[in-house]
Amino acid sequence: MSSSPLRTLIPQQFLIADNEYFTLLALLAVITLIGIIGSKKNSKNTFLLTGLPFAGKTAVYYMINHNKAVETVTSIKENETDFLLTEGKPPVHIVDIPGHERLRFKFSEFMPIARAVVFVVDSSTVSRQTRLLAEYLYDILADNFAQNEKIPILIACNKSDLLTAFKKERIQSLLEEEINKLRQTKTAALDTQESEGNENVFLGFEGKDFSFQDLENEVEFIECSTENKDVEGIKDWMASVL
Repeated sequence: MSSSPLRTLIPQQFLIADNEYFTLLALLAVITLIGIIGSKKNSKNTFLLTGLPFAGKTAVYYMINHNKAVETVTSIKENETDFLLTEGKPPVHIVDIPGHERLRFKFSEFMPIARAVVFVVDSSTVSRQTRLLAEYLYDILADNFAQNEKIPILIACNKSDLLTAFKKERIQSLLEEEINKLRQTKTAALDTQESEGNENVFLGFEGKDFSFQDLENEVEFIECSTENKDVEGIKDWMASVL
């Protein structure tokens, strides 16, 4: 086979075999594809604040954005804002999802653009709301985008300043026990009419008690208190998953 005009212009020591050109091109294509996927993932800068009513979710929203405590009521519409989380970097987008039972599943509308989810829990009432908390958290974890994108989840145990507040380790244990019961009868979202699009998902490993450590998503628990203006742990975690 005669050499191409281009090969005649390349110094002999830099020439490689034709089949090696194909290998090199394939490698460059893979690297480019990985770069595109990584760029797409990194471009997501939306954090979802979720949780049951009265957990202090909206208070966390205002504390993160304005560093002040405010009196809040149960939201009937999502709150959204851009916030400069890290100096010198682009702002992040925060969406406070209403906690009302008829509106809380609006989280699924934002999952395609979500970078991470913050699930706010009232540490002082968790023992009375374990079932509701587990049901809501199950729906988030079983969401298609949460599964496919391995979206990180932070369980923010609010009101840790109260004497009746449970420690984060106890809250984790209660939620694991309740999700373990739930998954025996559920393989998708609890309310299919309000949380459409989820495939059948079994959280964790079959034949083994449920544990957050068995999930592909990163799930972390921290204690916080909007009353004491202690939300730095939430902001640090948000910065760590960007």
